[in-house]
Amino acid sequence: MKISDAFLTNNSINRGLRVDGEIFVFTGDGKYTSTKDEEVLKSLLDAGGVAISKNLHDNESYGQPRTTDDTSTATDGVSLTRAEAFKLVPWLQKYAGSDANKLVDSYIKGYIDSDGSATVALAEMRFGESADAYKRVFKNIVDPETGALKMTEAEYISGLESTLTTLTEYSLGGYASAKGKEVWATLVANNVSAEVYRTRIGTAYDLIKEVDEELKQSIINQYNEYFSAETGSTVSMDTDSILALAIDPNINNDILSGRLNASELGAIYTGTVGEAIDLGTIEKYIGAGVQTSQAEKLFTQASTSARLYGRLSRKYGRDTNLGKVSTMLDESLFGNELVSGEIKAIAAQSLSEGSAVAGAAKSQTGQVIGLTEN
Repeated sequence: MKISDAFLTNNSINRGLRVDGEIFVFTGDGKYTSTKDEEVLKSLLDAGGVAISKNLHDNESYGQPRTTDDTSTATDGVSLTRAEAFKLVPWLQKYAGSDANKLVDSYIKGYIDSDGSATVALAEMRFGESADAYKRVFKNIVDPETGALKMTEAEYISGLESTLTTLTEYSLGGYASAKGKEVWATLVANNVSAEVYRTRIGTAYDLIKEVDEELKQSIINQYNEYFSAETGSTVSMDTDSILALAIDPNINNDILSGRLNASELGAIYTGTVGEAIDLGTIEKYIGAGVQTSQAEKLFTQASTSARLYGRLSRKYGRDTNLGKVSTMLDESLFGNELVSGEIKAIAAQSLSEGSAVAGAAKSQTGQVIGLTEN
């Protein structure tokens, strides 16, 4: 009776160990054998046998582990650490996010079960126990009709990066941040390459450029009025936003929910300040009236002030949060009196140190506390 896939699965035997229908076994009494018959294999396993790779069988090397300098998973004489696995699939750690360890552990399992076969390791990662995580990370890479991959993982990531670059080059950084991965996954599902998408973006951009400026501004104003009325907050769109609408008709929902505006501001913040910012904070700034047209100037000023007052705080031994950009933005946007007081105190201390102000009394930390008579 031929050895079935179901039997292998039920007995936790990797299908990669089967060669031309044959499974190789290290028997319970320490011998090596093989069989193509399911009943015979069951008897061998019941008697304490272990399914091994053909290589281990032929070399009679089962149970002779190889050493490694890192913590590893090892069986049947083959070992592989996570660090080593990430080197074999370098794109995984960078791109897979919270699913990276789950996928790499699956890769390691396939690698060890097959006595070091990278092909089997990849198959285990793609279609084994981590299949759901794999589909989350590489959305639509598996053809739903054939079950085969449409491209390699490296090609998938390259296409994504190319798509994000295209959007950014056409001043759609916020859109790329909010929907770039979704856009690429849709392109993959529809078998559209990143190069074709770039051509489409360029064509749409050229068509918009040809529109009369007065008409274009009229369209923008109408969109601004509509979205501002629907959202209850100011929406400031420009020519770039019109391009986003042209390439993605579904973006109306994102604008109405505030996602696009928030993502655009977030991209400007990160590009100006060099730090990531959470959605809640960005939405707070939007609520205070910050618009994309003024955001870069506002964030630059806050960053400059944070560097200055952070340095002065350290110099004068003050324990403050003035070195944070968010602190400076809170003061300028919401009028934080505590922060404002700290700024004034440090400014006064700096002025008193830099000029000969006779009679200025200072505390041990150098804070100006009043004037004395000469």
